[in-house]
Parts: sequence; structure tokens; C-alpha cells
Amino acid sequence: MATFLETMIEKARSDKKTIVLPEGNDDRVLEAAAKIVEQGIADIILIGNPDEIASKGYALEGVEIVDNTTSPLRGELADKLFELRRAKGMTEEEAASLMDDVMYFGTILLKTGRADGLVGGACHATKDMLHPALRIIKPAPGTKTVSSFFVMEVPDCAYGDAGTFMFSDCAVCIQPSAEELSEIAVATAKSYE
Repeated sequence: MATFLETMIEKARSDKKTIVLPEGNDDRVLEAAAKIVEQGIADIILIGNPDEIASKGYALEGVEIVDNTTSPLRGELADKLFELRRAKGMTEEEAASLMDDVMYFGTILLKTGRADGLVGGACHATKDMLHPALRIIKPAPGTKTVSSFFVMEVPDCAYGDAGTFMFSDCAVCIQPSAEELSEIAVATAKSYE
């Protein structure tokens, strides 16, 4: 029987998506990008300085490397961010400045349809990842409580779903009320499905 992770990898291969990895300066991210492309799991957009990334020697053939500080997309993405946030008081200058932040740059790539997903957090705090996501992507309609979860597989375990567990909320909603806790449980169950 396939593990949860094996099942997810096969699903990803059969419906290949483009994933943004905004922390291209982190060796763990570069190693993961190389493995993802080698195994055919997803197409990767890596954000970072191409020369610095190349100097680290990872096999990144097929990975799109975008330098957020020099990309010709900066102006277009800043304009889109300004359009999305001007009603909340964002200025054109602030939107342009936020293109220096890899999390904002990656999130606006996602919002504009250039990618299907974003994975971060290797070297950014949860709040630094969530802030752009909540400002640009926004929670799903009807969502009252934003939460997170992680998956843990325990081999040869009779509990959970054949040893697969979802733990929630570990980083976002630290002291949930009873209502928030119930919303987190329902959202996590839906995510697992």
C-alpha cells in the first residue's frame, strides 16, 4: 500500500503544476528544487540571484530562475499589487518597493497565474509568509479563521488513517476559541480529503 507521501507525489506527477520557491538562497530549497524536477513532480520557479544559485552547484536544469531584483516583470507585478491594494492605502511606491521582498514577489506571481502554488518557510517566519498571502491571495470565501496544518506519517501505526495524521493549528491560530477550533478542524478535514 502506498504511503500518503507516495500517493501525493504520484498525483502531482499526473497533474504537473508550477510551484514558486521564493527562498532560492537557501541550500535546502535548492536541493528540493533539484529533486522535484529530477523526479518530475512539478515545474519550479526559483526566486533568487542566478549567479549565486549557479555557484552552489545544484543540478537545476529545467528550473526557471527569476531574480526579483532585476526581473523585467517587476513593473507589471508592482502595478498588479498596487491595483489590488490601493483601496487599502497602498501607494505605487510601496508596491514597487515590495517587489524586493521574495515572498511578495512570489505571491504576486501566484496571483497573476504564472504559478499554481508557492512553498516557503525554510528561512522566513510564518508571519512573513502569511502577510503577503493574506493581502494578495486572501482567504477562501466564507473562511472566518485562517489556520495551518502539517502531515505526519508514522510507519506501522494502527492509529490515524493507516498512520497518517494531520496536526492543526501549529503556527497561525495559537489560542483558538471553541468556534475557531471547530472551524480549524473542519478546514483540516477538507484539506485531507
